[in-house]
Amino acid sequence: MGAKISAMRLLTVAGFVFLGTVRASEQNAPAPELPRPAVDVPGITPEVLSRTMVPGAPWKVAIATRVTYEPGARIRKHYHTSQAVFYILEGTMIVQDDGKNPVTLKAGDSLLIKPGTVHAHWNASTTAKLVFTEFILVDEGQRSAVFVEP
Repeated sequence: MGAKISAMRLLTVAGFVFLGTVRASEQNAPAPELPRPAVDVPGITPEVLSRTMVPGAPWKVAIATRVTYEPGARIRKHYHTSQAVFYILEGTMIVQDDGKNPVTLKAGDSLLIKPGTVHAHWNASTTAKLVFTEFILVDEGQRSAVFVEP
């Protein structure tokens, strides 16, 4: 429960950073596009909501993404180069860190993934879609996710 509360606090802070960057966007140019994985993952559709330089920290890029996983969609093992916060909008996500038991997240739940944590996540349902937001703060030009299996 403590981890969920801490993740909610981080999500709140990330939301304020996101909102602050939206308000400041008139002063800041959008951040350059980051490298994407060479192969798109079937059944997973990311929609970038905001990608902007962070005021006062010009080397940081704030990214808010809405991601949809079709029924049964799964992303292979990877890690993030920065902290990532997931907030589930609809459906059920299963997240499994290497060597740990899976965690189930439902609408309204959030989870903080620490940098370097190897994990996989997927849509728990074979009939309903999963929709979540992902908040990331990365160094300019840095990838957010690095895949560790083909």
